Amino acid sequence: MKQYPNKLWILVGSLTIFRLLVALFLELGNDEVYYWTYAQHLQWDYFDHPPMVALSVWLSTFGNLLHPEVFVRLGAIVASATSTLLIYRLGQTLYNERAGWYASLLYSASFYGSLIAGTFILPDSPQMPFWLAGILLLFKINKANQHNLPTAKLWCWFGLIAGICTLCKVHGLFLWVAVGLFALLVNRNWLKDRWLYLAGLISLIVISPILIWNIQHQFITYTYHGSRVSLAHARLNYLAFAREIFGEIFYNNPAVFCLTWISIWQLYKRRFSIDKKEMWLLLCTTLPLIFTLLVLALFRETLPHWSGPAYSVLLLVAATNLAKTHAPGTPKIIVGAMAFFFAVAITGIVLINCYPGTLNPQQNPLQCGKGDITLDLYGWKEAGLKFDSLYRQDVALQNMPAKAPIIINKWFPAAHIDYYLCSLTQQSTWAIGNLFDLHQYQFYNAYKRQLAKGDSAYYVIPSNLFDQNSLSFNQGLFTKADAPVMIPLYRNKLLCRYLLVYRLRGFKGYP
Repeated sequence: MKQYPNKLWILVGSLTIFRLLVALFLELGNDEVYYWTYAQHLQWDYFDHPPMVALSVWLSTFGNLLHPEVFVRLGAIVASATSTLLIYRLGQTLYNERAGWYASLLYSASFYGSLIAGTFILPDSPQMPFWLAGILLLFKINKANQHNLPTAKLWCWFGLIAGICTLCKVHGLFLWVAVGLFALLVNRNWLKDRWLYLAGLISLIVISPILIWNIQHQFITYTYHGSRVSLAHARLNYLAFAREIFGEIFYNNPAVFCLTWISIWQLYKRRFSIDKKEMWLLLCTTLPLIFTLLVLALFRETLPHWSGPAYSVLLLVAATNLAKTHAPGTPKIIVGAMAFFFAVAITGIVLINCYPGTLNPQQNPLQCGKGDITLDLYGWKEAGLKFDSLYRQDVALQNMPAKAPIIINKWFPAAHIDYYLCSLTQQSTWAIGNLFDLHQYQFYNAYKRQLAKGDSAYYVIPSNLFDQNSLSFNQGLFTKADAPVMIPLYRNKLLCRYLLVYRLRGFKGYP
């Protein structure tokens, strides 16, 4: 029966075209350009995340030869297509092809699956195919156990896939959490299987570069992330918890989110059934991550997309429910979810690119555009072209030396400056400041010419990110600072922000 596979390929092809168009028409966001800088200096690990996102960008840009945004994001788009095929296969394994088809539609309607991890290049992007492949392997291992079939190869593949998933993002460790919980709660024979332990060894070998890098850098990654999730001295933060809940609802599409939890309730009330062991395997691969983040959100600031991998699998309960209780055809709830996804996505793209001026106008020109989140994805191409003209004029008039570096104090907008400005002017950024503000930029200085006493430099900041303390800090490092050049940037012919350019002369040395 080829009905559903044919539909699946049409879905994957159509959404791939849509994602390519999104990648073409939106500039890179703060995180995306930051991960692009990873690819300029491949390492075994990085300050914030493991190395697979860097490798993804490096491969999709053909070793950094291709600069346009669509190539930076291409790895995410390919990964999303692969994930859609894998979620179909999971649904098919759990029940039948129709369940797989519904699962692929629900996954495609998720903002996390289709955009956050499916179009934008984030650590989640390469993670998702390995996350889903790892869970598919656990289902196959479970089925092999039920039919007394050998599992050695399956366990070895799982160890490899789980290791690579962890090289994408530490969420991959929750695959092993799922194995442990399932073994303790459902099938203790897993604990007697020597191949499980070989799989664990394989995963440890695969992720060893992360450990080696952190040993060399005083475990700075865990110091940073530990400070973000530590509950020591933390107080209840109901606002952060509410943001987490509503973020999960929106990121996973309200229709998909509600349908998933309603289906879990119906499963609990036995209005439909799933094989008991497979049901437990589903819950063990999803609920620990979701509940961990909900507990953290009660005390600390979290990001809703962190739970995306869990919800991307939990929706299989909804897909199975629909396949068992709904007549053949596409349920209206799925049609509505897809319609909502496209309406919001297209509206967002139009808003970002076409809204006249700024969503949050400020009377103070030094803060023009402040608080306008759409400017994260707009205006940097124009900024790059206008700054390039100013820089060339400065060099031609000997107002500033050629290749004068651009001082940065935080990883954003440093990465935007590197991607959109320095790629035109052939300048370099130079990091000065606190490690937890600079992140990986603290280590990039090693690849650049040392800033020496007496040197001149630029300080460039968009008005929506202007910070007087950072400006004062930078000015204090130099003997002279010129008044800023305020380069106006427009959206739909109306001013949306300024690019503030400060010429700093006579570097005095580090504080």
